[in-house]
Parts: sequence; C-alpha cells; structure tokens
Amino acid sequence: MFSYFKTNLATGFKTSPLHRTMLSISLFILFAVFAMATGFSTGLLKFASLESDLIYILPLTLFIFPSLFEETVFRGLLIPNDTVLKGSKEILKRSLFSSIIFVIWHPFNALTINPGAKNFFLDPWFLLIVFVLGMICSLGYIFSRSLWVPTIMHWLTVLFWVLFLGGRNLVLQ
Repeated sequence: MFSYFKTNLATGFKTSPLHRTMLSISLFILFAVFAMATGFSTGLLKFASLESDLIYILPLTLFIFPSLFEETVFRGLLIPNDTVLKGSKEILKRSLFSSIIFVIWHPFNALTINPGAKNFFLDPWFLLIVFVLGMICSLGYIFSRSLWVPTIMHWLTVLFWVLFLGGRNLVLQ
C-alpha cells in the first residue's frame, strides 16, 4: 500500500498540468459560475475585500494549506492516477468517493480544529459548493493525471473567496 501512495503521488506531482488544459479550464469555469450563482443567490457569498497586514503571505499560505495539502489527500491518495484508463464508471465512482470524503472533512474540521469556521463549514449551500469543487478537482486530476491541476483550481477558489468574498481564513483568526 505504501508503494501505491508513493508512486501515485510521485506520478501526480511529476505530471505537467498542461495536459488537457482546455478541459481543466472549462471545468473550472463551470465550477466558478455554479459557485458564484449559488453563493450569491443564497446569501452565502458577498463582495467584501480583505484588509489585513498578512495579505501578502496569504497566497502562499493558502496554496500550502488548504490547497496542496487537501488535494494531495483527497485526490492524490484517494484516486489512482490511472483512473482515466478504467472507463467512465470508475471515473464517476472515484470522483464521487473523493468528493464525499472531501465534503465530510469540512464539518469535521469545523467541529474539531477550526471552530470559527462553523458558520460556513456546516452550511448546506457551502457544502454543496464544496462537493462540486471536489468533483471538478477530481475530474481535473483524473483527466490531466497531474495533482497540480486540482491544487491550482482549489487554490484559486480559496484565494478569491478569502480576498474578495469575505471568506474566513484560519491564518487571520
């Protein structure tokens, strides 16, 4: 099992994110439209720029955690790098499994180590957006075979949310 994780992660990190670039960009645009429409229509999101002395370190910290860390776990460890070769049923099964675990992680995180995030991380609309992000990141990883694709998607999402949409950031709390 250790060799699977080592090989899967090594392959995912060594593979260029430029494979199937248009598909990845298209998936991300679909997610962004869905997330913005859902977030604004439910009142979950609102335009609010971040004012903090730490704003200059946020891009790096948000890249490492949650983006790189979570994508390594929820895509790199849970989805075999060769899933694309196994057909649409396997792609759907792996994407759903990874996304459901990704969603479960958010309330668990809020209830255990990050209680200040409860307002967002327990909100059903937020969890729906997280599920769709999980599916998009899973598909981006499966079709590109690069862990950099979902990491970048996740990072851009969290960065935009924190900087411009009033998203909560543990670094600033």
